[in-house]
Amino acid sequence: MDFFQAQDHARKKSGRLVFFYLAAVVAIILSIYAVLILALTETSADGYPYPPDAPFLVRYWDPQLFLGTAGITIAVIALGSLFKIISLRGGGGVVARSVGGILVTPGTTDPQKRRLVNVVEEMAIASGVRVPEIYILPEEGINAFAAGYSPDDAAVAVTQGALDTLTRDELQGVVAHEFSHILNGDMRLNIRLIGLLFGILLLTLIGRVVLRAAASSGSRRSGDKKGGGAAAFLVLGLALIIIGYLGVFFGRLIQAAVSRQREFLADASAVQFTRNPDGIAGALRKIGARATGSRIANAHATETSHMFFASALRSSFGGLFATHPPLAERIKAIDPSFDGNFSAKLKPRADAGEPPARKPRPSPPPPLPVIGAAIPGVGGATGAATPPPIPSAEFLAALAVASAPDPSLGAETLKTIPPALRETAHDPERVRALILALLRDPADAAVAAKQQTVADGVLATTEREAYAAALPPAAALPARARLPLLDLALPALRTLPPAQIESFLQAVDAFIAADGKTSLAEFALRRVIQRNLRPPERNPRLVTAAAPLAAEIGLLLSALAHAGAAVPESAVRAFAAGAEKFDEVTRAKLALLPVGNADPDALIRALDHLDHASPAIKKTLLSALIAAASSDASIAPAEIEIIRATAAALNCPAPPVQ
Repeated sequence: MDFFQAQDHARKKSGRLVFFYLAAVVAIILSIYAVLILALTETSADGYPYPPDAPFLVRYWDPQLFLGTAGITIAVIALGSLFKIISLRGGGGVVARSVGGILVTPGTTDPQKRRLVNVVEEMAIASGVRVPEIYILPEEGINAFAAGYSPDDAAVAVTQGALDTLTRDELQGVVAHEFSHILNGDMRLNIRLIGLLFGILLLTLIGRVVLRAAASSGSRRSGDKKGGGAAAFLVLGLALIIIGYLGVFFGRLIQAAVSRQREFLADASAVQFTRNPDGIAGALRKIGARATGSRIANAHATETSHMFFASALRSSFGGLFATHPPLAERIKAIDPSFDGNFSAKLKPRADAGEPPARKPRPSPPPPLPVIGAAIPGVGGATGAATPPPIPSAEFLAALAVASAPDPSLGAETLKTIPPALRETAHDPERVRALILALLRDPADAAVAAKQQTVADGVLATTEREAYAAALPPAAALPARARLPLLDLALPALRTLPPAQIESFLQAVDAFIAADGKTSLAEFALRRVIQRNLRPPERNPRLVTAAAPLAAEIGLLLSALAHAGAAVPESAVRAFAAGAEKFDEVTRAKLALLPVGNADPDALIRALDHLDHASPAIKKTLLSALIAAASSDASIAPAEIEIIRATAAALNCPAPPVQ
């Protein structure tokens, strides 16, 4: 899966969705107008607006009525859709709670919940995205969904039925399926579908109100000569209900058409992620074998049905509205030997919270191209020897054509983190202390003393004790485990009160500035923390050309070129190699900046502006950084740090590289 190509494809699908939606709105306007003009002409005693003997077109065409109908209809649908979309701006957690989801605390000790948290954390670390919020739906059916606008605000919800029934491998297959939706941009489209369908459904709700009001008015005026007006409103109310449901009918068709093919792709991605087709195939078999299947009883299941792992509603109209392909087809796509017997080869559920010993598997399928990698270091030195330069060919192969997310790699990475640090990362009362311990520079006593003063001024007594206890293991932590530990800590950080978050961000700034040096990796990390604690306003204006961002691109390329250059000529050569990745117009605007020009504010602004770039520009930028870093025979650790930090700051998947 090419993350950047998938994001662009998802945006194109959004454009097609808008086209079909507008066509449905036009059809609804014409239908409402037809009902109104018929009701007025056929129920009016004086032949409004023209006598019965007038020509058909003259009799049934009223421009003012049509414009009024169109204006009111568009306003109602637009306002309804806007209201719903705004109500979901909080991200995936809002959607999960709307269908009854119960938040799982990261530090839970319940065996079922702990197993789910472990599976999600392993997949998140392997994918290079932050750990999403985790919810449990109190439903008997086997199902799950991922929701959100981006990996930043994603949430994964799993039903209680899935936890009770699925083995760990099967649960991992389901979670991998949902992570594919996170990575390929489906979540944003899914939320837009919810909002657009609600706007059309609002017409039905208004129709019910009009119908009740007209019926009440008609009963009071049964002998009144104005009873014809009440009859017209009765017809209008009934028509609004019918037309509203007609709009929902077409909306469901759009919903189903958008969803079905993506489910096959997500199934295939889950197999590639887990290297285990039996996992997701087993989950699908158990759905087919259970009486409750994958059904969701919550009242909001209809508007969110396209988001689920399997069909949340009973099939109707011969599967015309089905948001998912038939189970048998999905299983056969994974396991061609499937004979339609859902009860065959069912495995009992495994209760263990940790992954069982795995048998050797066949070689994985060809790797999927994903650019980006985890930040190897967060703060200062780790107490370990500086790693040697990595051969450029090996590093480029890992970054440019990385394997699909491998949860076993995520599990191995988690094992490198001491249990005490993982426990602290899940504890909201100690998590601030852990992050500051990660940022501490143990190599410079003067810098460490400044950081200690900041910690003493921000942390409470219990947190100061946790900070002191975390310093030794944090200093000895392997470089590749530092960013994953931060990812584990972010869910707990987000539960803190605003005042504690604000003081924590100020402390992070002070820790980074303690050595008086500017590091792009540190400021990129600061942005990762900030965007998760203070989500940025969503800017719909996407920058689709690289030339307007030439200043920011030049700053990042300059920082990387100087970081790996022993002599000035090497920096010039590295910068030129990176600039070659851009088009001619952009290259003409790029210039190598002196080392001293990279001030902190400029770095932060550069990352902010580049975050609004299209996926294609982000891909080109990361490719340019890789090209600059590989302009000589090897890639220095400082260059690796900048590339990985930039990938994380730009919200691109950053899977660990072995």
